[in-house]
Amino acid sequence: MDPSQSFWEEAAPSWDALLTDAGAFVNHQEASRRFHWFLKRALKIGNRTKSYRLLDLACGTGEAAWPLWKRVASVTFMDRSPAMLRLARNKYPRGVFVRGDAASLPFLDAEFDVIVSRGALLSQLDHDLVPQALKHLWRVLRPQGYVLFDFLTAAAASPCPAPVYRSGWRRQDMEALLRACLPTAAILAYDGTDAHAVNRVLIRKG
Repeated sequence: MDPSQSFWEEAAPSWDALLTDAGAFVNHQEASRRFHWFLKRALKIGNRTKSYRLLDLACGTGEAAWPLWKRVASVTFMDRSPAMLRLARNKYPRGVFVRGDAASLPFLDAEFDVIVSRGALLSQLDHDLVPQALKHLWRVLRPQGYVLFDFLTAAAASPCPAPVYRSGWRRQDMEALLRACLPTAAILAYDGTDAHAVNRVLIRKG
């Protein structure tokens, strides 16, 4: 098993406890709280989201979807860790749960209105797989749909106790990456600066 996947499998039983621990690596730079704040602010959650089909990509125990899952039409949770998916299934009675790889999404074209991903997924992938992952993400998103994800400014910026992060991007680098891989993407908002270990970006499909 890939060492990074082994880490997430072993971390799963204590993951929800880590999410409530302000000193845990998963909350570095208030990453958990800031992600939810940015999600609510960016999507203006309310009546307009009731028809949305949501994908929580690299979902872990489903924490990223928490503010939205009761306010959308459907939620699909995808992760490559069976242990994480089992825990997410216990929390979300109406969810659809899929084990899969972010670099090859097993979904139909334009299947989702919103995709969220928390945990610096792109920073966990081998650098040469990142363009492929972004193109798959774009394929399963409907026109005018939204993607909100976070990323590290440097692989070494996270205090994660295991070497699961492989790359990072400054804001300028992330914009260049999105322009190269997703030429129809509109970058709507950022949260964070290059001085932060974890930043968030909201993009919309043209």
